[in-house]
Amino acid sequence: MVTALAATGRDEDPNIEALRDSLRDITEFRAALNRMWPVLTPAELLHDLFGSKALVRSAGNELLTDEECASLFRARSETYADVQWADSDAALLDEVLAVIGPRPRRNGRIDETDEVRLYGHIIIDEVQDLTPMQLRMATRRSLGGAMTVVGDLAQATGAFAPNDWSDLLQYLPNKKEPQVIGLSVGYRIPAQIMEIADRVMAVAAPSLRAPQSVREGEFGPDIVQSATAAALFDDVVSHAQVLLTNVGEGNVAVVCPDEMTDDVCAALTAANVKHGRANTTALDSRLTVVPVSVVKGLELDGVLVVEPAVIVAAQTHGLRALYVALTRSTQRLTIVHHLPLPAAMLAQ
Repeated sequence: MVTALAATGRDEDPNIEALRDSLRDITEFRAALNRMWPVLTPAELLHDLFGSKALVRSAGNELLTDEECASLFRARSETYADVQWADSDAALLDEVLAVIGPRPRRNGRIDETDEVRLYGHIIIDEVQDLTPMQLRMATRRSLGGAMTVVGDLAQATGAFAPNDWSDLLQYLPNKKEPQVIGLSVGYRIPAQIMEIADRVMAVAAPSLRAPQSVREGEFGPDIVQSATAAALFDDVVSHAQVLLTNVGEGNVAVVCPDEMTDDVCAALTAANVKHGRANTTALDSRLTVVPVSVVKGLELDGVLVVEPAVIVAAQTHGLRALYVALTRSTQRLTIVHHLPLPAAMLAQ
């Protein structure tokens, strides 16, 4: 731009550097330039984009519906420091950084701390719940493409729920042909419990093969149908106490639909049954009420699953969420319901 500006002058051999230095001293020029071509950080760019309905519509033109564009809008904060970012925004911010690059310092150079750190080998667990953009984020940090990713596709309950490993691998490094190794043997869950979980998996993810459980448990699942919706909570309380007795010193989780968590806790409290409520760090009691949305990854001696039909109806990938709930127990499983059980749970 400075070269083009110099060409409009009378000097046939303009001093470009001198002109550039003189322009830097003009406050109005710098302000106008910054307004036309602002140098933004990823956070600033996303804040400006999502804070303008017009910009969101423009960016989403022919890609998103009006409803999808409206869902992306966020009211602007007074300052960038006040913006409340969600966990899912991390991948967005990283994607923007990959597009616009780090913000140069005043000397025009990029600070090393602003550059993406690379790793020789990356290991990812629970990969089935990562979005394509999160997978791209991991790929950008791979030095040579070496990765080990582990996951159970039947337990994929995120917005992007892959049905096959190829759905995931397309976003990961492709410098070498990937090796996909299926684990066909299950050691944790008794065969009697796995049998009912396998029925759900066959419907939720028909392209996947269920693992073969190598150990027989002493007991099959206990299925209790409550006479009324009100009686459901009484049955949850009584059977949770039975589970506590049956597992000895072990731990028990009451896994329920998210919207029923408060009511289940209230019923246990009213019955003077000591219990905890799952948080983001740990289960702090022998008996813990766990919303189904956060039960993934837990392993317990006894599990009581509440109202499977509501779990299936309320979750984005309801049958997969139910499969996760049914596969948390290593010893005893109880299912308490009032509504009819989902057809996928029933023996054919």
